[in-house]
Amino acid sequence: MSKVENEHASVWKKILKLDKIELPKYDACASEYVPNLEESHSREERAINFYKQAASESANPRVREIFQAFVEVETDHLKLSEKRL
Repeated sequence: MSKVENEHASVWKKILKLDKIELPKYDACASEYVPNLEESHSREERAINFYKQAASESANPRVREIFQAFVEVETDHLKLSEKRL
């Protein structure tokens, strides 16, 4: 999923015409996989909510379409993490 998330960042970098996207620093992964999956699940939920809100607020049809596509992708990620929890 990391590859897909980096692709999302690349899309926004192009749309926003940014030279660089600063990614947040995260703590090391937990030694048990369940806390890592729970954190991943939480991030996917936040992303879905953000993209849904952004799509609903966008006046530009193309930008709205991109946000809606990201909602679909993140929803797939959420389903994957739900299967593993």
